Amino acid sequence: MNIKVMKTFCQVVDSGSFSKAAQESGISQSAVSQQLASLEREFCTQLLSRGGGLVVPTEAGRMLYQGAGEIVRRYEQVLGELRSAADVVRGVLRVGVIYSVGFYMLNPYLRKFIGAYPEVTLRVEYTRGNRISAAIVSGEMDLGVVAYPEKQRSIEVIPLASEELVVVCCPKHPLAGRSRIDPADLKGQRFVAFEANISTRRYIDRLLKAHRVQVETVMEFDNIETLKRAVEVDAGLSILPVGNVEREVAGGYLCYSRFRHPARWNRQIAVIRRRGKGFSPAEREFLGVLRSKP
Repeated sequence: MNIKVMKTFCQVVDSGSFSKAAQESGISQSAVSQQLASLEREFCTQLLSRGGGLVVPTEAGRMLYQGAGEIVRRYEQVLGELRSAADVVRGVLRVGVIYSVGFYMLNPYLRKFIGAYPEVTLRVEYTRGNRISAAIVSGEMDLGVVAYPEKQRSIEVIPLASEELVVVCCPKHPLAGRSRIDPADLKGQRFVAFEANISTRRYIDRLLKAHRVQVETVMEFDNIETLKRAVEVDAGLSILPVGNVEREVAGGYLCYSRFRHPARWNRQIAVIRRRGKGFSPAEREFLGVLRSKP
């Protein structure tokens, strides 16, 4: 069994489709079917179950998927390191990004990097911060872009940017239209928040507590898009990075007010990577792009 066949098998399991795996691999659907049939003959067992328009792994297939996925990731990592030895910017670069950064900040930098380094296979996963940290430690990802990274012995933190936090509400809210606001003005207000295990929520909670401000948390969400929709219908106000709400403010769906003393009301964005791991040329150049103007 070769690496390409293992990779094809993992793509079929990930997508649940032979045709999607074929498109991703750049081969025909017939070739995908032949590769998977050869795997089943080699292991003398059924690895995939087909029916109802879906392709799902059998119990034996799930076992193979776990092992094959690790082999493929390790192979790509070694391949990237070998190519890096020649100091050529190519290979595979795996980056994890939290949703609220990826959707509003990162896209211009991704386009710039892809245009400058077409030989790099850039794989970007938009997910939660705790998932990114775990993937960095395990070697599944090379770099992560997160907010308020937690200190871990095995993770190196590289500061990247600071985003101003503002009070966000719908245009008919009593606080709408105020250019500046004090934390005390939020006492007792209905509040729409991130879920408790999200780093931005924990930081905001600490700031509110430091100002002896208690709000009434009426809704919690794990992503910023749903959170903003709740604020738009006046479910409550929220505190969010200003760059994440500029589109809705321009459209008249939301309003925001800055804090009167904004020094502490900001969100720190950083790049994380596994401590002690050497920089590949692709990683160095990607960091350089992130630090430049898009």
